[in-house]
Amino acid sequence: MSHSKQTKRGYSLYVEEWNPSAKKYINTCKLCGHAGYSPTIDEEGFCNTPVHRAIRSELKQTLSVLPLDERGYCAVCAKLIDGKN
Repeated sequence: MSHSKQTKRGYSLYVEEWNPSAKKYINTCKLCGHAGYSPTIDEEGFCNTPVHRAIRSELKQTLSVLPLDERGYCAVCAKLIDGKN
């Protein structure tokens, strides 16, 4: 069985096993639990070190960008909570 069939969607061996400190760049919505990477990894100057380049590459391959507001909600949940449909 190929390796790709044994891994779950959104799972990264690099993040989970080899560099768990990369988890601080993963955002999770407090209401719906949707996970994505922090927009800070797209900022200029983030990829100054080889470790940050590897973190950015791995997170962009497995997750999509997920900006959170000050409450920790994604854009969809924030609209629902605020009543702006």
